[in-house]
Amino acid sequence: MAKDSFILKGCIAYSKDANHIDTLENGYLICKDGKSKGVFSEIPREYENLTLRDYGNSIIVPGMTDLHLHAPQYTFRGIGMDLELLDWLTTHTFPEEARYADLDYAKKAYSYFSYDLKRGFTTRACVFATLHTAATIELMDQLEDTGVITYVGKVNMDRNGGEGLQEKDAETSIADTIDWLDRIQGRYKNTRPILTPRFIPSCSDELLTELREIQLAYKLPVQSHLSENPGEVEWVKEICPNSKFYGDAYDQYCLFGRDNESNKTIKTVMAHC
Repeated sequence: MAKDSFILKGCIAYSKDANHIDTLENGYLICKDGKSKGVFSEIPREYENLTLRDYGNSIIVPGMTDLHLHAPQYTFRGIGMDLELLDWLTTHTFPEEARYADLDYAKKAYSYFSYDLKRGFTTRACVFATLHTAATIELMDQLEDTGVITYVGKVNMDRNGGEGLQEKDAETSIADTIDWLDRIQGRYKNTRPILTPRFIPSCSDELLTELREIQLAYKLPVQSHLSENPGEVEWVKEICPNSKFYGDAYDQYCLFGRDNESNKTIKTVMAHC
């Protein structure tokens, strides 16, 4: 029997819809070919031959989904919380992320993140890497081994990154992104790519225009940041005077949940807001 087909027995808490949580003591959760077939008080005959994993009185709950994680920030979590966002980025975050140009450093740092993620409650996650292609692939390799379902993005940033953490120009950023996507094509079962312009202050108009073309060509979802901090919002007003609001700075490039030409949905995660 396939390893993605099994039965879990225990005290099961689950939601049938958005407004109700049900519980079933000594219940059975059926998984067939990686998909839930439901929760039952008795094992249906059609599933009797599946492997049973009996967890006694343990509580079985659905895994958590984390829509916004920065893997390279995990090793210095909790540091610099007295600083405003933009000062925190330039003082702690950007210098740390620049170190991921060293693949050996990235391997070790990401091993802490991947190990702890595997042992936690999160079973689905959207993850930022850094702008470094090799380190991003290393992170994806490690996350694939955890079994957690993830979207991982190689970060794009061609301005305002400071020394060591800014791509040469939009052309370089786009070339590296395409190289990353081509190198990981067909490589994973659980780990998927997501376009990741860091945030508007980090991405030139040219870069956002070209990312839109990649989104169309590769049919990728998008993740970025939105309205995290008043100072950041004011900065976006200054550098994008033609935008009606922060989200419009993305929407002008069809990177805000929809294709403005076809009006089709583009899967998009905007963190913080």
